[in-house]
Amino acid sequence: MMSNTKLRVLLAGVLLSSMAPIQASEFEQNVQQFQEDVKYVVREIKAALQSIDLYRTPQVPSAAAEELTLTCRELEWAMTEAVSQSYSYNPAFSDDPVQAAGIWVGTMYYPVYATVLYGVYTDYKEDHRVIDAEDRIKVLRYLKAEKRCYES
Repeated sequence: MMSNTKLRVLLAGVLLSSMAPIQASEFEQNVQQFQEDVKYVVREIKAALQSIDLYRTPQVPSAAAEELTLTCRELEWAMTEAVSQSYSYNPAFSDDPVQAAGIWVGTMYYPVYATVLYGVYTDYKEDHRVIDAEDRIKVLRYLKAEKRCYES
């Protein structure tokens, strides 16, 4: 992190080079306003980064109110639907032809490397979708066991 003195000197240089002659008090006000703006932007960036769920946190999946009233047969159908959502059809990074093409073309035209980053993003979203489906299956299995559906 930059110290206040270094920040003030940097700001002074930027403001002096980009502005017409101003009074010292006006300059101080501009510096203070700029510092407040920077603090605001930093707070907003921190809040945005904290809202991004990069790592999974431990949680106990719970049943929704409508799932508690389902019969054994309806629970089985809901599990069947959830199982199809628990599969990932995305190829692995090393097997993905889009990633291979992005890396190959990126050696000649570097902005194409963005396709690699997009692949990482889609893998992240896909992993979360699969985990959510697996959590739902766990809840439905628990409900089936609680209703003793496995005994008949």
